[in-house]
Amino acid sequence: MTKSLHVFTFPLFLGGAVAHAGTALDLAVPEPGSRSGAGAPRPEWTVTASVPAVQELTWPAFLREVLSANLGYAAARYDVDIAAADAAAARLLPNPTLSLGGDRDLTYHDKIGIGTDGERTRLRQAESRSIGFGQTIELGGKRRWRGKVADESLRAAAATLDDFLRNLKLDATAAYVDALAAQQSVDRLRVAAGFSERLTAAQERRHEAGDIAGPDLSQARLEEVQLRNELMKAEAEAEAARYALSTFLGRDRGRTDFIVSGDLAQEPRDYVLASVIETALRQRPDLVALRHARDAADSGVQLAKAQRVPDVDVGLTYTRNSGVALDHPVDPTPSFSALELTLSFPLPLFDRGQFEVRKAHATADQAQLRVAEAELMAEVGIRTADAQYRSARRRLAAYESDILQTADRLLDARRIAYRHGASSLLELIEAQRSANELRRTYAETQADVAKSLIELERATGIDQRVAF
Repeated sequence: MTKSLHVFTFPLFLGGAVAHAGTALDLAVPEPGSRSGAGAPRPEWTVTASVPAVQELTWPAFLREVLSANLGYAAARYDVDIAAADAAAARLLPNPTLSLGGDRDLTYHDKIGIGTDGERTRLRQAESRSIGFGQTIELGGKRRWRGKVADESLRAAAATLDDFLRNLKLDATAAYVDALAAQQSVDRLRVAAGFSERLTAAQERRHEAGDIAGPDLSQARLEEVQLRNELMKAEAEAEAARYALSTFLGRDRGRTDFIVSGDLAQEPRDYVLASVIETALRQRPDLVALRHARDAADSGVQLAKAQRVPDVDVGLTYTRNSGVALDHPVDPTPSFSALELTLSFPLPLFDRGQFEVRKAHATADQAQLRVAEAELMAEVGIRTADAQYRSARRRLAAYESDILQTADRLLDARRIAYRHGASSLLELIEAQRSANELRRTYAETQADVAKSLIELERATGIDQRVAF
């Protein structure tokens, strides 16, 4: 069931005649939920079939492919091409105009009358043909200031592209950290689940031999089921994190399940915060882009002032007028030629460009405030990223002191004690849980250090050489 959408037509009055602007058009509008009608997909559209694939991936290979195949970066590069075309066009002179003209005597062109000599003669009046050239001459330095605005806009576009690429690399790095941390979580849980599975099998044998009661066996089985569930959840999260890597690559990579490899551990970074802030405020690409935009707005003020100077239109026209019969009874005009020079320019009586100048000043002031705001936010961001990085490093150092080795020794002792009957099953399971939790938080802290380094690089614009 469809509805009809009617487009009504209205008459256009041109020179006293009535012309119709269009004709009635019926479009099939589908009911909600329908896939037919004007909104349906076209049959000639094709979609590449998705064939799942698995590939091992290292961090350097991933980053190289991001830089070469990322669709967003490929699209963003066109902004620079567009700005470069605008900059080149801003320096061009206005196009000249060519005008062709002519007239025809419709009243007497084909009529015959009696001339001054009493003989029959044509009554056609004089007709003319003309060709002319016109050129606008810009005054006030408009082209120079227009070129400066376009140049600064091009520089801003290039700096914006640099910032896009910088953030793309950092976003891709953060996604790789997520995928690597998720994979390491899976590996850790597989080890824990494997131990729990072996423990359950041992408990079953001991139960069959009558060494332990049913509750101990049930406790072991419950622990195994819980770890298996945690493992399945971690595997699903790791798979999602790996597929998220595909969003940074080309279109055909959406079907690939990557197997990531690498080490989350990062060497400590030493830097002087004040020097880092100074360098970042001077060199960070987004701040550079804002300063170029501010300079373009400043040049826009001069351009607006130059626009107040009227341009001159110069025209040169050659006209050839045909003659009429010498015995014409009314106007025996001979043929002649004429050359006409015209100068025309607007009279700035009402719109003198004063409001455009005011608008340009406001735009320049706004651009300056945006630079100041961005510098303030950049410094706050750097200090925040520095604090987060130092905090993550302190937390990691606490784990690396001797906690992990102590937890491993304690777990080994609990296992030995349990085998010799000196410890209960609950004490062994609790020791296993504590060791798993400690390893989990340690891996999360390693990921936090890596991510805090990424955010520090994002805030400073200085390469922190994060690698895996």
